Amino acid sequence: MVTIRYSVPVSWYEGVYHDRKSPCTAGRSFSMTHEEKSSVAVLLVHGYAGYPGELVRPSRDLYALGYDIFVPRLPGAGTCGDDFSHSRRDDWVGVAVNALSDLNERYSHVYLLGHSMGASVALVAASRVGAERIVLASPAVGYPGMKSPKPLWQIYLFSLFRKRIPTPWHHQSEYVMYYENAPEDDDYLGGEYWSWVYMRELYELYKLMEEAEKVQKSISVPILAISAGKDQITGEKPAQFIASSAKSGRKHIHIPECTHFLFYDPDKSGEEKAVNAVIDFLS
Repeated sequence: MVTIRYSVPVSWYEGVYHDRKSPCTAGRSFSMTHEEKSSVAVLLVHGYAGYPGELVRPSRDLYALGYDIFVPRLPGAGTCGDDFSHSRRDDWVGVAVNALSDLNERYSHVYLLGHSMGASVALVAASRVGAERIVLASPAVGYPGMKSPKPLWQIYLFSLFRKRIPTPWHHQSEYVMYYENAPEDDDYLGGEYWSWVYMRELYELYKLMEEAEKVQKSISVPILAISAGKDQITGEKPAQFIASSAKSGRKHIHIPECTHFLFYDPDKSGEEKAVNAVIDFLS
């Protein structure tokens, strides 16, 4: 039986924004470690306005391989909209850098998985600290020709006068989650995060994606990029761009039946393909 501990080292949050509110059930950081320490650690990073509970499925499968698993909550995520509005890309990357630095000291092999914006966080952190293998799932990473909704200077200027604007959101029961007591937090998180466009955080997201586009060229370790055919958020172009590099060891897998949220996808056969692709690449 898998034992999930809802904590990661406190030191990973040194030098970053400290949330004022405690995380909801889905938003808790978690780790899964073996009694006899593994030689392999996997750091999994969730996405923009996301939460650790989204990554339970691949975490369980990787744990079954004998790996120790760590899934930190990024600052501003999983607590409340006010916390989110105070978080910045340096806070998100800072946690990943601190985590990788710590894990590289304690484990012989460290692998990294980033979902959505977590892919950009993973690339930037890996460029600074290093990881042995990297998986980028539905990556929200910059690519040549990428366009933001408006010029970034306009988004930043707007954020000085209005913190957030409403956007339509509704509960989607077809997404079956794997975290404890799922999906009790969905409506709460929807009201705090997904019902709004946070202007400064949108600016931070696109600046982070731009940085990830630049630093990916300096990363020489094997990278797997997974795209989904029904992904209406990032599409296939970021994964194609990452895999098109001349560097050896880069691979792109496209899963036509999956949505952006491929680790808890409505199409369970597609979800299985996504998780198996991760397992094959990291085993």
